[in-house]
Amino acid sequence: MERIFFIFAASLLFGSCIAIIALAILHYLSQLEIEKKFKERSEKVSEVYKKGIVWNFLFIAGKIGEYIKKIQYKKIDEMALDITKNLEILGGAYSKVNAHTYIGVQVLFAIAFILISVFALDIYNIFILLIIAVMGFFVPWYWLKEQTKAKHKAIFRQIPDVLDMLTMMVEAGLDFNASLSKILELEKGQLIDEFKAVQQEIRFGKSRIEAFESMALRIKYQPLTQVINALMLAIKTGGSLAPTLRTLSEQFRIERSQLAEKMAQEAPIKLMGPLVLLIFPTIFIILFGPIILSFMGK
Repeated sequence: MERIFFIFAASLLFGSCIAIIALAILHYLSQLEIEKKFKERSEKVSEVYKKGIVWNFLFIAGKIGEYIKKIQYKKIDEMALDITKNLEILGGAYSKVNAHTYIGVQVLFAIAFILISVFALDIYNIFILLIIAVMGFFVPWYWLKEQTKAKHKAIFRQIPDVLDMLTMMVEAGLDFNASLSKILELEKGQLIDEFKAVQQEIRFGKSRIEAFESMALRIKYQPLTQVINALMLAIKTGGSLAPTLRTLSEQFRIERSQLAEKMAQEAPIKLMGPLVLLIFPTIFIILFGPIILSFMGK
């Protein structure tokens, strides 16, 4: 009788433990599901909120840009043309931004720099505030130029590798379109993104030559234009693409090596600025600080 009672008690205890563990697991999973849903909802709200801020910011910038456009000042028009060119080069969402709207963004940056200087840094000098406003106005413009340069550099670095892969695939028997499609599936980068845009234009009805020429006009980068012109010439004349691709690949690999050597030679000159502004003053303080303090103590 005692043995049966013991077995019953042990079974009840074991079953209770299993039930508690199962309930704990279910509770944990439900908490995870709630947290997941809450996180998804929070991310959606955050995304909507961010989009709302960006939209309002661009809306105000657009209104300022419309007013600036009516002024028809020559320097502003030249800046708008330069901004349009850089936005087209960057492509994607940038190409949808109007140049005068971007100038409106520059104006808002200038105002923001003035407000930060006045309320955070207690600067009230009109001349200094004017200099700060000019700096704030040109910060977005300078950033846009740097983004364009970075894209051109990324394209230049990727050209030899893409040409190598194209050469191997064409020599292996694939045609140019199939080789390019295979590379687009495997690789990533700025140049690959531009080739994807070309393929998209071809699907929409443009001829291959027109799509590549359109890319050359949009990117406005001489090495890429050189590659496209050589490829288009080989396609138009019906010549073999493999020798053209191999020659271009070797040429740009040499140019990339030369660019790397040039950047290595320029590195010591670029380091002079941080050395003079940051390291040398610290060394002077460490060396001459105690001497000056000893004289001041006397």
